[in-house]
Amino acid sequence: MILVFYAFAREVGTFKRRVVNPTPLAYKDLRGFHAVVGGKELSVIGHGIGRCRATETARRAFDLMPGAELAIGTGVVGALVSGLKPGDLILADRILARRADGEIAEQVTAIDEAHLGAIGRSLSAVGINYSTGAILTTDRVLTVAEKRAAKDRDGAIAVDMESSAIAVEAAARRLPFIVLRAVLDEVDDEVAGAEAMADDLGHVKPLAATAYLMRNPGAVLKIPRMIRNLSLATTAIANALEAIAHEGKSPAGNFRRR
Repeated sequence: MILVFYAFAREVGTFKRRVVNPTPLAYKDLRGFHAVVGGKELSVIGHGIGRCRATETARRAFDLMPGAELAIGTGVVGALVSGLKPGDLILADRILARRADGEIAEQVTAIDEAHLGAIGRSLSAVGINYSTGAILTTDRVLTVAEKRAAKDRDGAIAVDMESSAIAVEAAARRLPFIVLRAVLDEVDDEVAGAEAMADDLGHVKPLAATAYLMRNPGAVLKIPRMIRNLSLATTAIANALEAIAHEGKSPAGNFRRR
């Protein structure tokens, strides 16, 4: 079984629509769905936004499904380098974490080269391009200035808010873990209002969103582009997950605990 973790439902919405007969997870305290794709069982699990939620959910999922052979962290990321565009895929070769402003990020884990290669071959076999590099996990959305500084200071190419938490839990169980995410915002894109308008599950809070947009009317003009970028990212995620599940001899079968 492959466990796929995501923050909010829209990130895996495109993939779920392609799946035949997805069923809700059988555990009342886990949200998401179960599916069989390319002959592989996938449990797709939502953890919400942020490290605390990701830690709690990953810990629970790993305890309930100890037979998993691979865990994948997916969803959207912000680019930290020029040249990465919305919808571009990032296959992390290492995961960094920074908890407080001004601190140098620490490496949480390096992805095993054999596991990285297996996923890379699955993507390349169907013509899916991707970039490889470090992903930085932070506790909040970064400004443009902070994103550019993070690249110079930490050496990461993209930033998210959950990957390091899942990596720690997977490592504790010697479970292979891969981070495969798609770019939502470019390095010079400001993701204004993201934390003000949405809750920890990624759901828009109508009253909070209305209040934010009234205070920041210029943000309304950015919404169509953000929706387009999200569509590009979720399509890329769906294509990548399908490639992993459908690759000729089931690449996940090459993953074993070490």
